[in-house]
Amino acid sequence: MPAPKARAIDIFVVAEQFRFASRLAAIAPATDVPLFRLFPAMPTAAMACSAFSLELYFKCLIRIGSKKSLRTHDLARLFSSISRKNQSKIRRLWRENSEQVRSDVEAFFREASLSPPKVDFEYVLSVSREALVKFRYIYDGLSFNEGWLGDSIVEAARAVILAKYPSWENARQAALLPKTSFGPTFQAP
Repeated sequence: MPAPKARAIDIFVVAEQFRFASRLAAIAPATDVPLFRLFPAMPTAAMACSAFSLELYFKCLIRIGSKKSLRTHDLARLFSSISRKNQSKIRRLWRENSEQVRSDVEAFFREASLSPPKVDFEYVLSVSREALVKFRYIYDGLSFNEGWLGDSIVEAARAVILAKYPSWENARQAALLPKTSFGPTFQAP
């Protein structure tokens, strides 16, 4: 028997978990919380979790559009399956909030004595398109134009979803402990 089709909110809830995990991995080592000071720097985990959250936000938007989700980690392919209207909204929000990534990329290229590329949405998505797979296997190395630049896209995709479903901001997966930690994902009542 095939698994039931996931609802958009189920996908969103899991995306939120990976977004929060990416933030925790990024900031925990730098906080004054005593327990967190024991954590090592975790940039690879932060980027992998952020990339996976973007994949899931895109899959949520695809499901909201009543399309069948693609079984891929390729962010560019997933983005192209989102409705044109939502693509435009994501691009607009990215442009409005992309100054940091533009500045960082341009500085990186200047420091390497290279001419910087045009840092636009397509460039950032192209560099980040396989980030989940690349960061899961980071020990194999990255090519020059591979990596993760997509945090502003994560926030834009999330904002597009929450603009349509604001109540989802507080949706959480039901805690199934102590019975099991591997239960189905669904919205708690």
